[in-house]
Amino acid sequence: MKLKYILGIIILIALAITYYSYNPEMYTFFPECPFHKYLHLDCPGCGSQRAVHALLHGNVGQALDFNVLMVVSLPFLFLHFILKITSYVTNKNYDLKIWQKPLVPKLIFILVLAFWIARNIPAKPFTYLAA
Repeated sequence: MKLKYILGIIILIALAITYYSYNPEMYTFFPECPFHKYLHLDCPGCGSQRAVHALLHGNVGQALDFNVLMVVSLPFLFLHFILKITSYVTNKNYDLKIWQKPLVPKLIFILVLAFWIARNIPAKPFTYLAA
């Protein structure tokens, strides 16, 4: 179990260094979204790589322009990650009880679906959500 966390941290650090060092807009080795490539529409994740690059350079405004849903969800993911590590280190269960409620995954699904649809509506104010 400890090895899993160590490997996860190493992978996160390597990804952070890569996304800090290389701008996804300028380099072709980053994965391209097939949904956008073939349908010319934005999926919920479109712009996430550019948003991560912008965040690592301290440009929150630009990151929000690329993918607001991803940027807004990062504090929750970070908190979950910290609680998981704390639980592992202290052998106590520090978990957000809200994740265990059956309605939460459904609400997250609806939110992501609504974001996906809204960012592809070609009218203001929805165009601000496009990647």
